[in-house]
Amino acid sequence: MVAGEGEAVPAEAAAGWLSAPASGGGKRLRAEPSALYDAASLTKPLATAACAMKLTEAGDLDIDGPAWPWLPELPDGPARRIRFRHLLGHASGLPAHVPFYRRLWMGEREGASSRREALLRMAARTPLEAEPGRRVTYSDLGFILLGFALERIAGARLDALASRLIFSPLGMASTRYVDLDALSRPDPVAPTELCPVRGLVRGEVHDENAHAAGGVCGHAGVFSTARDVATFARALCRAAAGDENGHFAPEIVRRFFGQSGGPASTWRLGWDTPAPEPGTSSAGDRFPRTGVGHLGFTGTSLWLHPDSGRYVVILANRVHPTRERLGIRPLRRALMDAAWEVLAPGSAPL
Repeated sequence: MVAGEGEAVPAEAAAGWLSAPASGGGKRLRAEPSALYDAASLTKPLATAACAMKLTEAGDLDIDGPAWPWLPELPDGPARRIRFRHLLGHASGLPAHVPFYRRLWMGEREGASSRREALLRMAARTPLEAEPGRRVTYSDLGFILLGFALERIAGARLDALASRLIFSPLGMASTRYVDLDALSRPDPVAPTELCPVRGLVRGEVHDENAHAAGGVCGHAGVFSTARDVATFARALCRAAAGDENGHFAPEIVRRFFGQSGGPASTWRLGWDTPAPEPGTSSAGDRFPRTGVGHLGFTGTSLWLHPDSGRYVVILANRVHPTRERLGIRPLRRALMDAAWEVLAPGSAPL
């Protein structure tokens, strides 16, 4: 965990081990703030939405524009009315999740030449559950499609694009996608689930759809450290505070943090906001409701409060060795409240 305010880092801590005692043998490594974790859905803000910010700033992406010119796989009808803000704000009308990996692992390709292209076609051809812009449903499918659209706009695959636009300029040296077609794997890295099909998942994306497509996707696939994610959070906080000399344009960051993709939603463009009801938010009860953040299925989270420049990063491998472990929920809330007490001593619960 890393909690900071501006350039100050008053709280940095690590606890536990990177793996259970019987997970693969060898030397058991302690968790450290520099340890590499599968970021899971933190990929959405760290890579995909962040690249969308930079492409919007450059004038290459119009988030109010239609997505179909860049995604001609979308069928005629309501899907052609999806706009980029709908994909970013989970208001595309697409379902939350479809287990495409079952078909991909069996070798289905939808006539495509690669499994990545097959995932794109499967996602694009999925029937909508609602008219675009009418309903908000957190959707991996929307970010799968968004990632492919950004690749076509920029002319580069998402791993290369995120490295060029985000990770390298910010000095996030440990942050990367893991291309499953390449031979190298990050090490040391926290393992995730003991899967009946894949065995112990270590150094490869946990998300099955991303895995079946080769590891580089808009909804999952990034690996990072708490310190790197903290670097990313500081850059966004500086921009939101009006720093014109930072990496992100203030007006773009404010727009992504403030605009919703659909009605009556906590979701912004690539980001969530804390649930308003006390005792329910993963951000805890002390974190200001004007903040933004995101979670990852593997146990990761990032919350930042642009008004004060404060942020809290938590990386964990809660799915190790099984996703049935749900203790992260109360633990994350307790950690967030403890971190905010360090950052803003004496602040009252909201």
